[in-house]
Amino acid sequence: MKKQTLLSFLFIFCVAFFTSCSEEFEPVDPAIQIPSNGGGNNGGGGNNGGGNNGGGVSTGDYWPMAVNNQWVFTQSGVQQAPMKIIGTEQYNGKTYYSYDNLFGVSTAGDQFEGIIATRKENGVYYYLAAVNIPSVGGNPAISVSPLEIIVLKDFLEVDQTWTQNLTQTTTITGLPPITTAVNLTGKVLERDSTLQVGTTTFENVIKVEVVQNTQGQVNTNYYWFAKDVGVVKYQNIIQGTNTTSELVSYSLN
Repeated sequence: MKKQTLLSFLFIFCVAFFTSCSEEFEPVDPAIQIPSNGGGNNGGGGNNGGGNNGGGVSTGDYWPMAVNNQWVFTQSGVQQAPMKIIGTEQYNGKTYYSYDNLFGVSTAGDQFEGIIATRKENGVYYYLAAVNIPSVGGNPAISVSPLEIIVLKDFLEVDQTWTQNLTQTTTITGLPPITTAVNLTGKVLERDSTLQVGTTTFENVIKVEVVQNTQGQVNTNYYWFAKDVGVVKYQNIIQGTNTTSELVSYSLN
């Protein structure tokens, strides 16, 4: 696996873990397990019977996925390394496209080992994230189970939503597994709109909001997807920090 320097923009497991590790842990009921698809998506929705669960008829390709596709973003005005699809991975019988970074965050470094990958099916777009922190300097090794998050349903209309209720498991050497509830709500804010990013105007844009709540820690994400291009703008708001990535160039196969 490639190594990560930062995965906190994908999920907030660190907050849940580090605020708990000084407390005693209760043994986890062995009946509690991660669903085989990382959250019981049932074809693309949540497992809570929430709005618009399941796939549909795709209205186009809003995230072209092929090996060697790449997108270059600025982050808060600073150009980042290319976000490039470097290969494919199999997970639960599905093919995912893996990246060397996501939105300019480099996967180089020695602190993390992980996966960042995406797939799409029936108009539903997913990304999969998992992380392992090796034992260094006497600290315990930590692994966080794969979490598959829906970031777009391209067939939904404005104001339509989807939900996911997921379970993430953190395993720390010498301790019982820690299970964490991760609740997500996605909403289409705009579709078939026009967006200017830098000097480029993109048409057929869908804007979505994906709000992730992990034990009261809220991570709000906004994505602007342009048809036949991919993500052209991304905004992340977490714990008072607001980070915006904007597309400056791309190359598709």
